[in-house]
Amino acid sequence: MTLKSRIALAIAATMLWPLAASAADYDPPIVIDEAPEYVPVEVGSGWYLRGDVGYSINKPYEFFDGPTGFISSQNPLSGSIGAGYHVTDYLRAELNFGILPTSKFSNDYLTVCGGTETTTVTDDITGSVVSQNSAAGTRPCAGSDYGKNKAYSLMANAYVDLGTYVGFTPYIGGGLGVAYSTYSAIAGERNCQNGTSSSNGGGQTTTVDFNCNAVGGYGGVRVAEREYNLAYSVGAGFAYRVSQNASVDVGYEYFAIPDAKYAAFESGGVSIKKGIDYHQVKVGLRYDLW
Repeated sequence: MTLKSRIALAIAATMLWPLAASAADYDPPIVIDEAPEYVPVEVGSGWYLRGDVGYSINKPYEFFDGPTGFISSQNPLSGSIGAGYHVTDYLRAELNFGILPTSKFSNDYLTVCGGTETTTVTDDITGSVVSQNSAAGTRPCAGSDYGKNKAYSLMANAYVDLGTYVGFTPYIGGGLGVAYSTYSAIAGERNCQNGTSSSNGGGQTTTVDFNCNAVGGYGGVRVAEREYNLAYSVGAGFAYRVSQNASVDVGYEYFAIPDAKYAAFESGGVSIKKGIDYHQVKVGLRYDLW
């Protein structure tokens, strides 16, 4: 190797030495994987709560006009609460508990009660008993008939939403479920009261004591029943969204319990009839659990 070559190698080694030293000290970069973006789980997605108040257009319970003293009333209001689920954009399913319209009636009249009438004649001066005898007798007394009806329901409903137009979503639907109904009635109740009356004349006092018969029956004929029956409904309406989660619901519904019994009043008195049905207008609120 010539002197020039040695000098060239020495210069090259001197120039490359810092690069070699720097390469020896190099640390590889640390790569940190980014954590996946957190996506909250929408537990309430698709579910909603609802509540409704209804007003029956016709009378659910059939009553006839009674005589003087007859009073009847029907509460046309109903109410329900429940929860539903948006199965698709057009199909909804619900489960609702409802309180149905109620009714009651009473008929007060004057009737005749039987008992034992004891007549006692006493001397006004001596106070001794002149005569005494007992016999069956009657006297006017108050009579009454009355009854009351009420019912509850548990319904599974399905609705088809027909699209949304300017914020309004019309729908049609119906339901099937079970109704718990009760009725009670009393016919021919009589309010017999014991009593005493006296009269004076000819130096004697006549006292008449009336004692109602001890035999039962003044409570009248009592009937009552509780039962479960199939119920169904059909209806239509529309919903209007008033906020991101809330909608006002207005609709019509026909509700029927074909086999339910209830107490009624006819020209012949208290009777038990079958079949409860009515048309009603409903207003409610739906709240989506998004």
